[in-house]
Amino acid sequence: MPALTFDDVSFAWPDGSVALANVSGTFGAGRTGLVGRNGSGKSTLLKLAAGELAPTTGRIRAAGEPVGSPSRTSPVALLPQMLTLDTTMRVAALLGVDRALDAVRAIADGDVAPERFDEVGDDWDVEARAGAALAEAGLAPEMLDRVVGELSGGEAMLAALAGIRLAGRPVTLLDEPTNNLDGDARGRVHELVTSWSGALVVVSHDLELLDLMEETAELYDHSITTFGGPYSAWKEALDAEQASAAQAVIEAKKVIATEKRQRIELETKIARRNRAGKKKADTLPPIVANAYARRAEESAGRLRIEAREKEGSAATALDAAGRRVRSDDSVAFDLPDPQVAAGRRILTLGDGERQWIVQGPERVALIGPNGAGKTSLLRALLASARHDAVDSWLKGPKTADVAESGSDVLRCAGAAGELHADRVAYLPQRLDGLDDAASAIDIVQRAAPHMPDRELRNRLARFLIRGDAVHRPVGSLSGGERFRVAIARLLLADPPPQLLVLDEPTNNLDIDTAQHLRAALAAYRGAVLVVSHDRPFLTDLAPDLTLELRDGKLTEVLA
Repeated sequence: MPALTFDDVSFAWPDGSVALANVSGTFGAGRTGLVGRNGSGKSTLLKLAAGELAPTTGRIRAAGEPVGSPSRTSPVALLPQMLTLDTTMRVAALLGVDRALDAVRAIADGDVAPERFDEVGDDWDVEARAGAALAEAGLAPEMLDRVVGELSGGEAMLAALAGIRLAGRPVTLLDEPTNNLDGDARGRVHELVTSWSGALVVVSHDLELLDLMEETAELYDHSITTFGGPYSAWKEALDAEQASAAQAVIEAKKVIATEKRQRIELETKIARRNRAGKKKADTLPPIVANAYARRAEESAGRLRIEAREKEGSAATALDAAGRRVRSDDSVAFDLPDPQVAAGRRILTLGDGERQWIVQGPERVALIGPNGAGKTSLLRALLASARHDAVDSWLKGPKTADVAESGSDVLRCAGAAGELHADRVAYLPQRLDGLDDAASAIDIVQRAAPHMPDRELRNRLARFLIRGDAVHRPVGSLSGGERFRVAIARLLLADPPPQLLVLDEPTNNLDIDTAQHLRAALAAYRGAVLVVSHDRPFLTDLAPDLTLELRDGKLTEVLA
């Protein structure tokens, strides 16, 4: 029995924009990697399967049960892509054990209210089981009572994954589970996945994780197609199929050109015959001449019909071959020229023992294990800037929060630094600076208030934010779409930033979009400070300086 079945499923947002249309397909009982471009509907598909959204039309079954039917416990567990946005959530809540845990502790403290025992049920060893699950994910059991805002993005994701595993549902859906994770943590996730009990569907751009899957499903053009093998085998087959389709287009165009040439030659030949026939008819009796002309017209008609049919068949073949070739849109990251002089001092980084000065359009990579304080260091640096130097993410209420906690964050991170740039743009790891109730066009317009509406729409279209999508609330967007809104806000700002501070910028990007971003940043004429665990991204960025933050110390990593 398939673990998940989608039968002619469609879903539209309240504004009428269609996210999925007439999708049918199945996911097997093993490990399946689900791939597709940003905005193709992968996250929406998972939310529908988990019952968090209801399809506009169609039916979904999970582990043999209709999704959304009355049930004590859903057979589906979902690890959502955007879970780390709620910074006030306790780790125990991430594991789904907060109510039972609090009830056990309350009873131990003397609270004998009946509802406390109802909340515990048979789960008296909840704290031990939850602690073991955290330990299996490489986290400390005492982390249960901390909140997400006190964790790194990687630690929060590992804790949530531990909770999903603890739930033990028949079907598990993981949406970008290795986002924010360092190499060691990714290795732990890979180990957990390979030993997973039950059906598993994973959305990810982590190529190593996708290659641990038994099948690869692609959501493309509102359809699900399944390939019996891991991502690398699927990609090789897709590339071969696309190369074959492209060659078929070339051959079909050659056939059309040949048929057109032959039709022109046929018309020339018919015209020549007609002229010769007319001369001959002048020497024949009228009745013979008329019969001769009639036969010539019939022959020419048959030849013309045959030529048109051949040309039509060639055009049909070209159309069929053309439909096999994908014409996917790509994000165009038009990075502005901030005109940063080579000797312009941009940033000072240090740890109390050494200092590094960043000048001009240099690229700096900040690496280190989860929990080392990389994000804290970035926010401390932003707090050290003049308020008018930092982009709109820090303006308003959050500016005071960051500024007041700056010295504490610096001590926590074990590193110090100072910004010297006049204009700084920050892309946070959790993308939590976006107003979920605002539309994409409203958010970007705040950063570029003088840009005409028509030009702004044209610019947003290059980020694949088009049509009615510009008016959708940001809270309804996928992780990749949110990223495009966030990066558009930074890159379309007027005046353009001299320094881009990027915290795990490729987390929510599909593989092709991440490649385009790498190429754009490589050609950017401003300074870049980036935190990333994405090794291909850092390799392509070719940083001028790589610093590792570990145990409160910064160390230069030599190439």
